[in-house]
Amino acid sequence: MSGALGLLLPLVACTAPAQTDDSAQAAPPVDTAAEALAADDAAIRALDPASLPAGAAPCAPVELVRVVRAVDGDTIYVAPDGGRTTRKVRLIGVDTPEIAHDDPAECWGDEAWAYTEQALEGRLAWLTYDAECVDRYDRVLAYVHRGTGEDGFYNRRLIREGQATALAVRPNTTFEAMLDADERAARGADRGLWGGCAR
Repeated sequence: MSGALGLLLPLVACTAPAQTDDSAQAAPPVDTAAEALAADDAAIRALDPASLPAGAAPCAPVELVRVVRAVDGDTIYVAPDGGRTTRKVRLIGVDTPEIAHDDPAECWGDEAWAYTEQALEGRLAWLTYDAECVDRYDRVLAYVHRGTGEDGFYNRRLIREGQATALAVRPNTTFEAMLDADERAARGADRGLWGGCAR
């Protein structure tokens, strides 16, 4: 009898465990990136465009766009919300260091580019305008907004975080004094390029 039990025990030990149906218990996979983008889109759409800073005599009405690609720190491609036709937009009042083209990148050029990519690419934003809408390179000239206040005004944010210097080009100078003050604050705190590049 003990010999028979000895033969049965290994057989019992090798028996596969009973199959259970986990499909009823398993939650469907959640795409948290898509949910986060949808929530971000909803927040941007909910902004009152009339509350966003624009030039004293804007050349065009405020516009909702999606940022398709960052060319560098101060230039982006956008498409109308829900549209496909892209336009190149140069941010008014700011100048980021150059990235590598035919010449080597300037100090902080790649960092400013990465900053704008992370902050804007794939996201909705509002564009407001100043006196002149297009420059001699056929780029749209605009202020970019991702919210209200200093951080939501992206042109200001770039300068305040030390990613860009202030650059006044007439006639788009409505916020010249404000952007100059933002630059002084960033410089005084050694933010971004002010602490990372030799002066």
